[in-house]
Amino acid sequence: MNTTYSERSFDETSRCTAALLVLILLIATFLRAWGIAFGLPFIFHADEPFHVDIAQQMFKTGNLEPPFLTYPSLSFYLNALAYVPYFLVGKRLGVFTTPADIPAPQMLAMGVGRTAMPTTFLLWRCLSAVYGIASVALIFLAGMRLSRDRRVALLAALALAVSPTNVRYGQLITPDILATLWGVLCVYASLGIANRGRLQDYVLAGVAGGLAVGSKYNAALLLLPIVLAHFLSRGKKGLADGRLYLALLLCGVVFLLTTPFALLAWPRFWEHISFDRSHYAKGHLGGEGDSLRWYLSYLWQSEGPLVLFSLFALVHSALARHKQRIIVSITSILYAAFVCSFTVHNDRTILPIVPFCVLLGASGVVRVYDLIRDRWPQVRMRGRIEAVGAVLLALALIVPVARTIQRNVRQVSIDSRITASLWIAANLPKGSHIALEAYTPWVDPDVFHVKGFGHLYDQPAKWYAENGFQYLVFGELMYDRFYREPERYASQVAKYEELFHALRPVRIFNDGGYEVRIYQVVP
Repeated sequence: MNTTYSERSFDETSRCTAALLVLILLIATFLRAWGIAFGLPFIFHADEPFHVDIAQQMFKTGNLEPPFLTYPSLSFYLNALAYVPYFLVGKRLGVFTTPADIPAPQMLAMGVGRTAMPTTFLLWRCLSAVYGIASVALIFLAGMRLSRDRRVALLAALALAVSPTNVRYGQLITPDILATLWGVLCVYASLGIANRGRLQDYVLAGVAGGLAVGSKYNAALLLLPIVLAHFLSRGKKGLADGRLYLALLLCGVVFLLTTPFALLAWPRFWEHISFDRSHYAKGHLGGEGDSLRWYLSYLWQSEGPLVLFSLFALVHSALARHKQRIIVSITSILYAAFVCSFTVHNDRTILPIVPFCVLLGASGVVRVYDLIRDRWPQVRMRGRIEAVGAVLLALALIVPVARTIQRNVRQVSIDSRITASLWIAANLPKGSHIALEAYTPWVDPDVFHVKGFGHLYDQPAKWYAENGFQYLVFGELMYDRFYREPERYASQVAKYEELFHALRPVRIFNDGGYEVRIYQVVP
């Protein structure tokens, strides 16, 4: 039987698409592996040791009830499960005898810690990288369902592969990247509901939605695509269609299976999520203010012109009544409106809709390309359409690629937290009494008398002198957040200035673009 030209062309296109997708996944893997061991054995991130310690306790004791329920439990359970092969391999190599031999992280203050066994952190960071890479593969599949256009799907996958926010959280031990993965899977299944409405799409969407909420509570808004897809495809008849209620029921069941103490310890669960909600509403020092402006600025600085292309696609989908893009657009808008309603803002909160932003952005880039090709035939006839495509691709990707490379380079560079730690160990008298602010260098508590504080400005210089402290160490990541907005934080800046003038400067480090200040207390 002879193969027709069209069949050969289709096979070649499919092979080319598969090869490009593999290349994109390799890029995603490289960017997340590059610098994934940053800082170790020192711990610079505030949340990582907290997550590691909880999972270790679950593995060591078998008690699956987390100490608090501000976070759902799925990420803790998955990471505790990862300790099973880790421990067995270590036991086989003679490193461990019992689970108790796995060392817990040692913390002096927020963002000031050390681990005796860096692989306990590297294990989890590798899991986060896997979640991020899987999100890239899923956004390609979602792109195919969104437009049935390989160009959109491949560009969306590439944009997510190099996205600074997705890469960053693919290198950290937090549940945000896991919630993002399940959120993309939920949208993928929801697009299947809009396209075909098969029972398996409803089941997959419900399970994925439950896993998303079981990873991070704010992912509950990512259940919207299920409802939107259902009614956009079924209309008013959807009210009597039991498949929607099955999907929502599965969301609830899967959530409770992954966070069972939301039900088993209901009073504590409600208390903890109420506290977290209140915290986001009232404010967080250095991360509060006009959230809408902050998020728009952040997305522009991290994703660049791709944000404009996504806005173009959003408007075009509404005008063209493109059902699939409307689902993604409304989900993104409502999620953004929800997080902007809070005073507190940060990059990880916007992370779950970054994949949808790049998906719409990729659709917008391809749409602009097609408009230029179709409406200006002279561009195509003169052979310039390839140049137009290259320019559009560069516009879409140059900012995220540059930002990701810049951040990774800085991450693998030795900064002042390392050099200052070495200097303190070599130059300050042994047994000195040292006060550390959050995000400062590690100081060996076996050599020095060390006490950690959240903010050193909480007490005047006289208080430190009266309590026997000889040196104070300040970290940029803490004090600089106030100096960036001196009008909003005038009180904090004034207290820092009072301290700096009352203390004797010993050494200021600026290695790797990170400032650490060491002062001596004047008796």
